[in-house]
Amino acid sequence: MGERDLLMIPGPTNVDPMVLRSMARPTISHTSTTFASVFKETVTDLGRIFKTKGIVLPLAGTGTLGAEVALSNIIEPGDKVLSISGGYFGDRLAEIAGNLGANMDKVDVPWGSAARIENIERKLSETAYKAMLVVHVDTSTGVANPMKELGSLARAKGVLFVVDSVCSMGGMDVQVDDWGINVCFTGSQKALAAPPGIAVISFDSKALEVREKRRTSPSSYYGDIKRWLPILQEPTKYFATPAVNMFYALRESCKMILSEGLEERFKRHAKLASAFRAGLKGMGLQLLCEDAVASNTLTVAFHPKGVSDAEFRKSMAEDYGVVIAGGLGPLKDKAFRVGHMGNVNRSDILATLSAIEGSLGKQAYQFQPGSGVSTANRSLTATV
Repeated sequence: MGERDLLMIPGPTNVDPMVLRSMARPTISHTSTTFASVFKETVTDLGRIFKTKGIVLPLAGTGTLGAEVALSNIIEPGDKVLSISGGYFGDRLAEIAGNLGANMDKVDVPWGSAARIENIERKLSETAYKAMLVVHVDTSTGVANPMKELGSLARAKGVLFVVDSVCSMGGMDVQVDDWGINVCFTGSQKALAAPPGIAVISFDSKALEVREKRRTSPSSYYGDIKRWLPILQEPTKYFATPAVNMFYALRESCKMILSEGLEERFKRHAKLASAFRAGLKGMGLQLLCEDAVASNTLTVAFHPKGVSDAEFRKSMAEDYGVVIAGGLGPLKDKAFRVGHMGNVNRSDILATLSAIEGSLGKQAYQFQPGSGVSTANRSLTATV
C-alpha cells in the first residue's frame, strides 16, 4: 500500500491525519493527573456517543476483547443464553459465550436477512434465558438488525440484552439506554475512525448488579468490570496499564465525531451508503441484502459470473489504490465487501465505484462504462 491508497475495507478505516498526529505526543505516566484528564474526557465523550449514562470502559484490545469482557462479566457456566446469528460475527459471539460455559441456543438467520421479531419472541417464550446476544451490523453481511424492537422484546421478557455494535457505533444511531441495551461493545477502528487498539464496553446498572451477584468469579481477570470501577472513578489509581497514546487518538476522534454532530454524522453515512448501493446496482451488480435491512456502514455485493475475486481485488488495489475486502464464510470468493464508514466522503464513494468499474471491465464484465459512478452521482445530487 502507498500513502495515497484508499482503505475501503470494513475496518480498520481511514484515520484523519489530526488523529494520527495526536499519537505522536510523548507517552506520559498512566497514573498522572494529565492522563487522568485525558481518560475522563474520553470516557465522557464515549458516553455521549453510546447515548448512555451507564459505565463506559475503554480497554487496550479490539472488538473481540470487547465481546469477551462483555460476556465474561455476566455469564456463568450453565447459564441459558440465546444468540441471534445471521453472519460470521454472530456465530463467533455465540462461540465466545459457549467457551465461557453458557448453555447456548441459537436462532440462525439466513445471511443477508435481518432477525424477525416474531421468531425471537417465540423462542424467548419457550425458555427462560438469562441473556440474548445480537450483532447490530454483522461485518460479514452488512445487515442491520432491528435493535429497538429487539430491545423492547428483551425488556419485556426480562433477559439481559447484549449488543455487538462494532460495525455500527459512530456511524449509525445506537441508543444504548433508550433501547434497553444492558451491555454494548465496539472497537476503535471502524466508524469511530481511530486506529485499531481500543475496545469499548458499556454496562448499565442491571448488568453491574448481575456481575455483583455472581456465584463465581469472572473468567477474565483483566476484563473484570469490578476491578476497573475504581479506575473509572479515579483514573490516577492503578490496575492495568492503558494504551496511553491510543487514548490520545480516541479522544481526538471522539471530539471530531461530536463536533460534526451525531445526527449529522448518521445522515452523512446514510446518504453515502444509499448512493454507493445505487452505484453498484447501476453496474448491474446483485447485493446481498435488500435496502430495507441494509446498514449504512458496509455493503456486500456478489461478483458477476466469471469474475475472479482474487484478480478483482488485486486490480482494485494495484491499479486504482483502493483496498476492499473479500467475502467471509459461505461468501468467500463469491462476493466482496466495502466499508463506507468513519471519515468516508463523497469523493471516496465515487473513487471506489470508479475502481470497481475498471476492475470489472478488466475481467470482461459487460456493462455500460460509467453507469455506476453516474448513478451514484445522481443519488448524491438528489439527496443534497
